Amino acid sequence: MRILLSSIILLLGFVAEVKSTELNDIYFNVYRNGSKIGYHKIDFDNENNSVNPYVEIRFEVTFLGFTVYDYFHQNNEKWINNSLVKLKTKTDKNGEDLYCNASKTSNGMSLNGSNNEKDIYDQILPTSYWNYRLVEDKKNKKVLNTQDCSFIDFKIDYIGKENIYDNKILAERFKLTGKEFTGDDVNIDIWYKNSQWVKMIFFKDGSEIEYFLKDFDNNE
Repeated sequence: MRILLSSIILLLGFVAEVKSTELNDIYFNVYRNGSKIGYHKIDFDNENNSVNPYVEIRFEVTFLGFTVYDYFHQNNEKWINNSLVKLKTKTDKNGEDLYCNASKTSNGMSLNGSNNEKDIYDQILPTSYWNYRLVEDKKNKKVLNTQDCSFIDFKIDYIGKENIYDNKILAERFKLTGKEFTGDDVNIDIWYKNSQWVKMIFFKDGSEIEYFLKDFDNNE
């Protein structure tokens, strides 16, 4: 099984900003076809002029007591005065080691990853999904998958507002579609409440991967 986690993405040609309000930590329980396989969490270190998100994702798919797929991803971001200055990731994708690093230069960002190494002379934004700027303008974007620094062209559609978690949250829903550099499809539904990430579903290799905020997970 190959599970797409474009959970951390860099955006080209887009003004990089983070909301000035303090960001709350996020913890999702993650399910594959209804069975829990792990978590996706983001811890924010908020300071006066900086935000430092730390992302950690762990999936483990088992069959008859044996692990058939294992995934572990870590990402550290550093923002100063609403500008990304550093990003560093590492991923163990079922035994395959991947990485994607970005650092600010005088006129852009320098990228170094498993499948790409170049300097970018544009504003860039690691969406990481927590950052509402990914979808706020509802425009299509060229993005960089920070698992390995490969590029994805995202088509972004606004679906509308809908109630989720047994009508406890009214959120905005967006559809993100595209292709990885390998040709694999990207198919994501994502929800935000007051610019905060609250839910996600994506499809990969015939499986549905669904994110539930831990506080609203009825299976807890």
